[in-house]
Amino acid sequence: MIVQLEEVSFGYRSHLILNQANLSLQEGSVVGLLGLNGIGKTTTMRLIANILTPTSGSIERNFAHLGYLPEERGLYRKMTVSNYLAFVAALDGARGAVAKTLVRDWISRFALDIYVNSRIDTLSKGNQQKVQLAATMIGKPDLLLWDEPFSGLDALNQELLMEVLQEARQQGVTVLLSTHRIDDLETLADATYILSQQHFHTYRRPEQPAAYVITTRDQHLTVSATDLSDLMTTLIREGQAIQEVRPQSDLTEVFRRLVALDDTPSEEVP
Repeated sequence: MIVQLEEVSFGYRSHLILNQANLSLQEGSVVGLLGLNGIGKTTTMRLIANILTPTSGSIERNFAHLGYLPEERGLYRKMTVSNYLAFVAALDGARGAVAKTLVRDWISRFALDIYVNSRIDTLSKGNQQKVQLAATMIGKPDLLLWDEPFSGLDALNQELLMEVLQEARQQGVTVLLSTHRIDDLETLADATYILSQQHFHTYRRPEQPAAYVITTRDQHLTVSATDLSDLMTTLIREGQAIQEVRPQSDLTEVFRRLVALDDTPSEEVP
């Protein structure tokens, strides 16, 4: 277990964020964290990072190096990309040729080569986000806390980030990922939790999708698993080009239902 929250409570003045909440992160896993804006996802990450201290309960941390990406950008905007990443590498103990290699490799991996000598405040929001993501990786972390990492990224760079995340998983890095890209969690996450009513609720995927979405040039059609074959046959006979068939995530509906509740007796969502 790389992180274990046991009976953790925390709040701001009269606003309770967590109330005797439990959460476990397994080594080498990708864990998704969902919740409404302001519900406590960022607070959870700050507690894990030891930026905040719980009011009660305990947090066990079994990692040596942490990469933390806050939702709000925490960059020194007057520095160049290369100087900033070299500064972060130095904070993690890298010097000389080792630091230069790390900086070069991560600038290349995030396709920032043409901006290497550019000041950060001259970059687009998406490229600033990539600089910040590279900074989380440069210290060879055991644990990544990524708060909305896809923010500001276009479709191409979102795919690049997905590749980096998969590589991190293969190298045994644990990732706690807060994102609004719910469909990606269905594919990426080994476990997904929904934060609601001051607790972490485990979401378990159904073995078979409840429904499918068929995309044609003119429409998106939702169909049950039992009717999928018949509808596809009908569309093809009508001469309609089917562009995509994908599972419709039921995670969105579960999430909406859960956060609407005033009280949830169980920590597991069926």
